[in-house]
Amino acid sequence: MKNMKAIIIWGPPGSGKGTQAELLARSFGFVHFDTGRFLERFYLDKNALKDPVIRKEKKLFDEGFLNTPSFVLKIVSDATKKIGKGGLGIVYSGSPRTLFEAYGDKKNKGLLETLCGVYGKENVHVIRLFVKDEVVTHRNTVRKVCSLCGLPKLAYAHADNCVFCGAPLRTRSLDNPTVMKRRLEEYKERTYPIIAKMKKEKYHIHKINGEPLPFVVFISVKKALIL
Repeated sequence: MKNMKAIIIWGPPGSGKGTQAELLARSFGFVHFDTGRFLERFYLDKNALKDPVIRKEKKLFDEGFLNTPSFVLKIVSDATKKIGKGGLGIVYSGSPRTLFEAYGDKKNKGLLETLCGVYGKENVHVIRLFVKDEVVTHRNTVRKVCSLCGLPKLAYAHADNCVFCGAPLRTRSLDNPTVMKRRLEEYKERTYPIIAKMKKEKYHIHKINGEPLPFVVFISVKKALIL
């Protein structure tokens, strides 16, 4: 089946990873696994925050640093196996973000090994979105997201509530200029090495311009994935 693929969408913060993943999920039945949102649900849970490990990870998250790789790897891998066993394709908007998350070590199986085991290496694809730093910085510092459904505020919408579900909008702790600069540095320093290694291992990697309107980018994504 065409949707029995594992797709990793990479790009700097604000490049449209989540939007493209959501379009794939809605159009072709993939499960969109948004690692950031999945983790954030722990950080917004008062009961979960009683755990000192969760509090530590929340602090990293709020300050724009990547979460501890072993913490993220376990959560993402466990969820991936469940989705794959259910016969569903999966699309990630940002994961894996470090070499450890991608390849693991002697004690931990990396996410790529898990994906190859569940979907087969031939069905693992990377969509790499290219967007200039100044463009993503602007996108992130002006946006708000819905406090309930998580959808971003539309550029032409001036209301203080979500145009989809009506819940109040909020500004994410990640979306300020200082944190954005750090997030861009983290992306370049920690994610680029994964891409270089995957190229050597002959994974499917598709380069796509992420600056046009989302529907234009999506046309390129579908062509690359032959969907």
